[in-house]
Amino acid sequence: MQSVHGGDVYTYAAQYPGRAVLDFSANINPRGMPQAVRQAFLDSVEQCTQYPDPFCRELTGALSRTYGLAPAQFFCANGAAEVFFRLADVLRPRTALVTAPTFAEYETALRHFGCQVRRHRLRAEEGFAVTERILDELDQVDAVFLCSPNNPTGRAVEPGLLARMVDRCQQKRVRLIVDECFLDFLPDETQRTLLPALDRLDCVVVVRAFTKMYAMPGVRLGWCACADRLLLERLHAAGQPWGVSAPAQACGVAALQLAGYAGQTARYIAPLRQKLARDLRESGLQVFDGQANFLLFYTPQAGLKQQLAPRGILIRDCANYAGLGPGYFRVAVRKQEENDRLVREIREVLAHGESDYGAGDGVQRGEKCVGCRAVPHF
Repeated sequence: MQSVHGGDVYTYAAQYPGRAVLDFSANINPRGMPQAVRQAFLDSVEQCTQYPDPFCRELTGALSRTYGLAPAQFFCANGAAEVFFRLADVLRPRTALVTAPTFAEYETALRHFGCQVRRHRLRAEEGFAVTERILDELDQVDAVFLCSPNNPTGRAVEPGLLARMVDRCQQKRVRLIVDECFLDFLPDETQRTLLPALDRLDCVVVVRAFTKMYAMPGVRLGWCACADRLLLERLHAAGQPWGVSAPAQACGVAALQLAGYAGQTARYIAPLRQKLARDLRESGLQVFDGQANFLLFYTPQAGLKQQLAPRGILIRDCANYAGLGPGYFRVAVRKQEENDRLVREIREVLAHGESDYGAGDGVQRGEKCVGCRAVPHF
């Protein structure tokens, strides 16, 4: 078995035992886990002799102080992915809209509970941005799952368009679930988040996680917020009561006490992302402008992931994303020296031409990527 997501260092270790790897396939803060969060994890060991608080009262209190909402407006879970599955279970929409490409777990969760999923296809020639084309499709569904910034494109929905989407969903009584898990990597996060408006937006659910910003994917901690208290009660009842471990709750509380940490990270990431995008373009790849801590690019050399693996580099092959296909890859923004190594390794692989892995569908073996202007559409 192999994970369909990034960050599968376990399969890599089985294939290349004893070899160190630079993991660009998971979009984790390159600054690593903050020391205060690490210490909170260690200190929480004493709490593990008892059941964790099923209502995460200390954590929801910290979320309340941070975001200015009532503690009862939050639901915490074992990562954002669990929130999506519980939402799909509780809402049980007949039809739902997702973009293509986007995070696969929305569609997986929705289909698991019998929902018919419609895909709004984003276009490469538009930089995979969400445009006003999506507005016409909002009337035809019961729910919308929207990722902003989107994974794997890194594009955030423009505030004006998002406001129109919210208004349309409010008018049509369509439930709008907005995944903001990468939004804190944007310097203008506070101008883009829907959290402050939730009290007057009963159709909106905002989902976030501690995973990326605080480099704690192994801890598993996500949450959502909304104005619908009944929905939140149903989310609590939709699964086992101890979904968030004591260490996870402690780490979340510690992370929320780090005032300014997300903003510092956003300012740290921005120039690194810009330089990495420039270097990848100069290497002959078509790079799509992103706003978060990762980049999507295209190359006809569709075996790039397999060619980089023996060199100790792991990237995310995006061929399995709906709306993409062979030749699309995503890389996280890491520290400067690590990004430089990624670029060097990619340039060496491209310089050697095609390998046994060949090119993607519709691309002739040996075809050069000259700016990758002719991007296939899937």
